[in-house]
Formats: sequence, C-alpha cells, structure tokens
Amino acid sequence: MRGITPKLEVLNLSHTNVDDETLCVISKCCRGLLQLVLDGCAAVTEMGVKHALEKCTQLREINLKYGPKVRGDVLASLIFSRPSLRKITIPLGYRFSDREMEHLSRQGCIVC
Repeated sequence: MRGITPKLEVLNLSHTNVDDETLCVISKCCRGLLQLVLDGCAAVTEMGVKHALEKCTQLREINLKYGPKVRGDVLASLIFSRPSLRKITIPLGYRFSDREMEHLSRQGCIVC
C-alpha cells in the first residue's frame, strides 16, 4: 500500500475505546477527513483532538459531544486553528463566549 493515500472522508468513532495515540495514527493516515465523530470517546483528551485538527487540514465537521476531555479555553483555540470547520458539536456544558461565537459565525461555522 506504499504511496496510496486513503480516501476516507467520514469517520465515526462514537462510543469506541479510541484514545489519543490511536487518533494520532488515524490523523496521520487520513489527512483528507471531512467529518470526525468522537461522541462518547472518553479516552480522547485535548492532545488527541489537537493532533486531529492539525493533521486533518480539510476537516469540516467535528463532534465532541459526550466525549473528549477538553478544557473550554483549549477547545476554543483548537477550533479557531482549523478555519475549514463548518460545524462543531461541542461537549455538553461548554458554551462559547459571545466574541467567540461572533468569530465562528464570520468563519461560517455552525455550533451545535
């Protein structure tokens, strides 16, 4: 498979035991991901989310509901680092500030 780039665009890892290390490997191999669902992935931390957002440069949707352990201040900076994002499902209990919401809106991003 040398030289072949996987064409995976949607990856739903909901309620799996995926962790940061696994997410890092996936992100390196599947840089063309458009949608990543991490709903219920309790073993993923902000390190794994950061790596996915850095490596998956075309990512348009990410779902973090009920899952990754990401502090609010870190979440905002991670999301703003990936301007291709158009839809974000944030962890329960997290709320962006009015300023952050305005920035996301100008970026064309929907927050769920």
